[in-house]
Amino acid sequence: MDFNKKLESYRREINGSLEEIFTKQEPAILYEPMRYAVNIGGKRVRPILCGIFYRMLKGKKKKVLYPALAIELLHNFTLVHDDIMDDDDLRRNQQTVHVKWDLSTGVLSGDGIVSLAYRVLIKEKYKNSDKIIKVFTDGLLEVCEGQAYDKEFETRENVTEKEYIRMINNKTAALLAVPAQIGALCAEAQDEIVSLAEAYGRALGLAFQIQDDLLDIAGDEALFGKTYGSDVSEGKKTYLYILAKKLMSEKDQKVFNSIAGHEDATKAELFKVKKLYEKYGIITKAEEEAAKYIKKAAKIINSFPKGYDVTELKEFTEWMLKRKY
Repeated sequence: MDFNKKLESYRREINGSLEEIFTKQEPAILYEPMRYAVNIGGKRVRPILCGIFYRMLKGKKKKVLYPALAIELLHNFTLVHDDIMDDDDLRRNQQTVHVKWDLSTGVLSGDGIVSLAYRVLIKEKYKNSDKIIKVFTDGLLEVCEGQAYDKEFETRENVTEKEYIRMINNKTAALLAVPAQIGALCAEAQDEIVSLAEAYGRALGLAFQIQDDLLDIAGDEALFGKTYGSDVSEGKKTYLYILAKKLMSEKDQKVFNSIAGHEDATKAELFKVKKLYEKYGIITKAEEEAAKYIKKAAKIINSFPKGYDVTELKEFTEWMLKRKY
């Protein structure tokens, strides 16, 4: 089967299962925004990755369901609160929760989603359940640490590439390392295999975030589902922003500074930033950095023992490299 068709099949199953867990209806002010946030779409990359590792490592049950769904809920919780902190209007081309309702409802629905994630996580017992819960909880705290670094960067003019990588390792890579590890733990894999799964997820997560930075200014807004150039207008210290500060001439730096961090920046001004990124090869450098981590992930795949069929994981990695949104 074509891998894109396989992905769509996995997404349909995940979406159907997510809908089934929302059995409670009241109070509507809690459950309606929660359901909205979870059901407005998404690539479902994390539960898919969890399933890929579980199958690859020959889990005993037919499939891994509830831990994978819990990971997707955890991810959606982070998105709801991230949108509030970044004051974003769009998520997956739909109004964000705090815009569609209000700020306090956004906070509450995020809290509800992460609570539901834990309920779903412990619904099914595995031999390594204690380790699974620990990985899940450590991952949640690590994401919060990453978000704290990101928040700290808002008030700092100079952020290094090393500091940026540390931040996204916590904020983004952790949430790809977690499903890889949990898939392996549910399959009762040995510790060294679980460690390889984590390393793969982290490498993939670093590439994923740099790609997101790229797509904000170089992607298709209709596909990406976020306001075009929102990272630039918010002055977020993305990989591209950091390179701009490092590489641009003083003259171009002034132009860049007059646009970056200005929420009323027009699309014409944002396109001007894109042209500056192109002029200094910043988009190309970011693409190369993302590809570096994808290649690292591919190398880790080749480290798995010969008895495992890594075909699907290789296909998934290749798809991630080529994604447009």
